[in-house]
Amino acid sequence: MLAISFLPTIGTREPRAARLGRRGERVAERYLRRKGLRILARNVRSGVGEIDLVALDDDTLVFVEVRSRSEGSWAGGLESIDARKAKALRRACGAYIQSMPGEVEQIRIDVVAVDFERGFLRLRVRDVNWEPGFVPFGAS
Repeated sequence: MLAISFLPTIGTREPRAARLGRRGERVAERYLRRKGLRILARNVRSGVGEIDLVALDDDTLVFVEVRSRSEGSWAGGLESIDARKAKALRRACGAYIQSMPGEVEQIRIDVVAVDFERGFLRLRVRDVNWEPGFVPFGAS
């Protein structure tokens, strides 16, 4: 006898927040490229966290945290970076630097906030706000 299941397979669809985050990262990457940054890596994972984008701005190594928000979010992207998140970012960036050969002289942690609004058929970008050096690297 042939058994056919009409139950949805759990885990086959990416959560809406994850889709929004990935889309925001793509928007941020294009935006930063247009501003002259060279993207070196994306979604860098280590045992201590994840870095959304790693870039070069002239001779400065830039780590980028992307915050994506849709209409009705309780806080804007920049406001969502609290002390705990800033500490986690510094820890992940430090691990990345430790893995690099040689020494890095100039380091910066930027935040790019991407705000979306509802369009007719899908979300569209309402605003992109880039804040260079938003998270101080040397602070603990």
